[in-house]
Amino acid sequence: MIRMHNGMRPQDIVILPKITTIHNEGWQLKDLPSSLYISNSEVSESLERSVYAELIDFEKRHVRRGNLLDFPTHGVKYVFSAQAGMLIRGVPTAHSHHFMRVFISSEQAYVWPSASGIKLDFLSHIF
Repeated sequence: MIRMHNGMRPQDIVILPKITTIHNEGWQLKDLPSSLYISNSEVSESLERSVYAELIDFEKRHVRRGNLLDFPTHGVKYVFSAQAGMLIRGVPTAHSHHFMRVFISSEQAYVWPSASGIKLDFLSHIF
């Protein structure tokens, strides 16, 4: 019996692509936690959510690649939505990271909060 689906989690985005990279049909579930540094229970629960979401087959052996490709394109921004917060010091992310600033211009800078990060006032004149 499939348990109730309580929404996708960040580790789900890592586990399914990992399975698609395994070219050995004899792979075992116990190999995933050690290769991804995720606990057995987290992998198991992730696969249950992915079965419910129809991202992997019921036997948890074959990723439904078409559905998986649709998920980051159309679903991730809704499942893992981000809300802008207050101006704080932090580590630049998304379009605020120096690698991405050459491609994307924005008036707002986004950071992961961190006391040792860059103060946003410093970034404001760059944009």
